[in-house]
Amino acid sequence: MNLDNVRFLGVRKCLLHRRLRFILLITSILLLAFCFAIIASVADVYIIEIRDEIGRGLGKYISRGIKAAEEDKADAIIFDINTPGGELRATQDIIESIYQARVPTIAYVNIAAYSAGSIIAIACDQIVMHSGSMMGATAPVQITGEKADEKAVSAVSGMIRSAAQKQGRNEDIAAAMVDKNLVLVEMKGHESLNGEIASLRPEEYEKKEEAGEIEKVISAEGELLTLTKDDALEYGFADAPAESIEELLSIYEIVDIQGKRKALTSDAIFQKQSEDIALTKIKSLGGSITHRIRVTLAEHIAIFITSPMISALLLSLGTIGLLIELRTPGFGFPGIIGISCLALFFGGHTIATINSSYAALAFVVGLGLLMFELFVIPGFGVAGILGILLMFGGILFIFGKSYNPKEAVLWLSISFIATFGLGVVAFYTLPRTRTWQQFVLSTVQGSEYQAPSAELENYARKTGRAVTPLRPAGTAIIDGSRVDVVTEGNFISKDTPIKVVKVEGMKVIVQEIEE
Repeated sequence: MNLDNVRFLGVRKCLLHRRLRFILLITSILLLAFCFAIIASVADVYIIEIRDEIGRGLGKYISRGIKAAEEDKADAIIFDINTPGGELRATQDIIESIYQARVPTIAYVNIAAYSAGSIIAIACDQIVMHSGSMMGATAPVQITGEKADEKAVSAVSGMIRSAAQKQGRNEDIAAAMVDKNLVLVEMKGHESLNGEIASLRPEEYEKKEEAGEIEKVISAEGELLTLTKDDALEYGFADAPAESIEELLSIYEIVDIQGKRKALTSDAIFQKQSEDIALTKIKSLGGSITHRIRVTLAEHIAIFITSPMISALLLSLGTIGLLIELRTPGFGFPGIIGISCLALFFGGHTIATINSSYAALAFVVGLGLLMFELFVIPGFGVAGILGILLMFGGILFIFGKSYNPKEAVLWLSISFIATFGLGVVAFYTLPRTRTWQQFVLSTVQGSEYQAPSAELENYARKTGRAVTPLRPAGTAIIDGSRVDVVTEGNFISKDTPIKVVKVEGMKVIVQEIEE
């Protein structure tokens, strides 16, 4: 083989390699484009669970889930609902978050959406119900279980009507879930699929019944409307049935209607197309990648702490702990319990997105002023009153932000009554127990002062000398032992002779010996 042939074969081989590389490059690009197209066609769906009682702590969890879905540009959010209801103000915050969501929302009534749960479901773009599930019975009740007044019923009725109207659902059906005084009926003489559904006052119902305009009564006077899956579908209040979230996803598609993305069932898409409504199919939710939002530990704590009963209990224990600590020498277990309970009270409400930092600051400043009044300034005056007002104001702010006014007053009253009752028991029972006395003595031994060598009652009517200024609290030498004492409100200078006038529990009260 001559040199020219060798060169020709080499050039030909080089060209062949170039062609192969070009073909591989084009093939790779096409494969990548195909993969990206497949990935883009797979929907991302976020699932947010609404379980148990609805409270302020749940709002933070739901807001976080909606925000995560929006940041991830998810195609839909499913609210998996099974709840007996809950607090009205928390429900208002939750439905406001749902209204503002930039992602299509679907309520999946898994087992039950009662009371506040039904309002949340109605606020979503779509309602899907599991067989055997129920929704409704939304009348507000007081914490005591008694029926709420007409003002509260009217407020909830307005809220649920507004939610139904916003999502194109029958307002009268929604109102019948709230107001027992309404009669929900199906009217005669209409050509619509199910007739016209209307909620009537009893006097209106009687007139139309006499006129023969009523086809049937759906919910009678004195009853709260509760819908089963079949009822909700029959009256057009729910959009679809599904036995699981997977089945729900399989029947929904994301479409674009006038520049806005919506989640619709295949039947709803067909109906809109038959009505000549312009829409563009984007993707199916079948086979979606699902992301289930889990409740964090902090949110669990917030949900637990912000329940009214736990809040009142923490407030009572915190206040009692601090009061006992103020009456005992040194710093020990009561103070730790008091500070911990109050920290949980304010911290839990802060986690629940209630801006309680100013309330906590007001409480701490108020407590400082009260302690300053008790231990530094003789008597009780402006500082003490201002301290009490600041503490009460901080607590009232938290309860006012968390609950409606009546609930706030009720739970504050319960907390104060519990604080007073437990405080009386603690102040008059604990100091007389041997275990408590040993505990307090061991606490004081850890401080800079020497503990009394005998029970404090032994110091009654004895004399001694103040070794620190008493303003009105301080330290004195009595029978050769350093004892934490307090005056009856007046100042006593250092090295002044004193006399023990009485002993109340762990409190040694002294007065100056007049020379």
